[in-house]
Amino acid sequence: MAISYNEAIKIAQKFAKELYEKYNYNIIAVFAIGSLGSDYYRPGQSDIDTFTITKYDRNGRQAIRKDVREIADRYDNEYGIGFGAIIVAEEQLYPPYVKTEELILEILRLKTQSKLLYGMYDVKKIPMPDKQAIIDDAISFQEWIDERKRERQKKEELEGKVSNKILNGEILVNCTLISLKRYLLIKHDIIEFNKFKVIELYLENNPPIVNDEVFEYINLRLHEKIGDACDEKALRMTRWLDELEKVVNNLVLYNK
Repeated sequence: MAISYNEAIKIAQKFAKELYEKYNYNIIAVFAIGSLGSDYYRPGQSDIDTFTITKYDRNGRQAIRKDVREIADRYDNEYGIGFGAIIVAEEQLYPPYVKTEELILEILRLKTQSKLLYGMYDVKKIPMPDKQAIIDDAISFQEWIDERKRERQKKEELEGKVSNKILNGEILVNCTLISLKRYLLIKHDIIEFNKFKVIELYLENNPPIVNDEVFEYINLRLHEKIGDACDEKALRMTRWLDELEKVVNNLVLYNK
C-alpha cells in the first residue's frame, strides 16, 4: 500500500527522533526536504528525503555518515520507500564552500522546500549560495559524471566492446531533468525542484534544444502511464540526452 503524506511525515519524524537519541546534543535539527518538504509529495511515487544539521565539524560529520546511511537503509527496507539522508556540519551551510562536497543544491532545497521534523534551526539565516558557488558545484558533479563515463569506456575498450549505451526509463528521466534544472538555475536564476514543473518552465525560457519525443515520454513516465521504452526508442533518447548535456554545459558551465 502506498504511503500517504501524513504517514511519510510520521516515518520521517521517527527517523529524526532516532538520530537525536543516538547522537544526543550533536543533532541541531532534522528537516524533510524535497517533495515531502514541499507540496508535491505523491504516494507511491515520492521518496522521503531528510536533511540533518549537526554540531560536528566536517570531519566528525564524515565519520558518522555511514552509520546514518545504514539507519536510512533500514527505514527504506522496513517501509518500502526510498529514504534519503543528507547529514551536514553546520559550518558547511555557510561560505566559503568546499567545491568537492557538492552540497549547494541540497542547501537550496533546504532553503526553498523544507519542513522541520525535529529540533530548531532558522533556515532563513543561511545565505543563498551565489552564482559562482552554484556553477562550481555543478562542475564538480559533472566532473564526477565524466569520470564515470571514461571508466566505462575504458572498460569497454579493454573488453573489446562497442559502446551502445541505453539508459533505462528512470535514469533517462532523472538525468534529463537534472540538465533542464541546471539550465534554469544557472542561465535564468530559476530554482525549481518540482520535477512535474521543470519541462514546462524550460520550454518557457528560451530552450536551446528541444525534443518532443523525450519530453512526452518523461511526462508520461512521471504520471506512471508508461514503462521503459523499447531499445530503439531508448537508444534514440539516450543519444539526445548526451547532446542536451553538451549544449547545456557549454551554455552555463564552460561559456565564460
